[in-house]
Amino acid sequence: MTTISYRHTKVSHSGELYPHIAAYARKITRAWHQWQAAREIESMPIDMRKDFGWPSADNVDDHKGM
Repeated sequence: MTTISYRHTKVSHSGELYPHIAAYARKITRAWHQWQAAREIESMPIDMRKDFGWPSADNVDDHKGM
């Protein structure tokens, strides 16, 4: 025989903050991975970058700090 019980607990104010922190951490992680990928591509020879259409540093209008 199985007994199932449910506990109703109040969520504290810090529990409401956790999803916001987790979403912010995911955003930072995503930006970090994009930055790493851009760095790896920029380290490739120019001929290889041109093969898949990566703009050269001279052709970029808005220079972003990486």
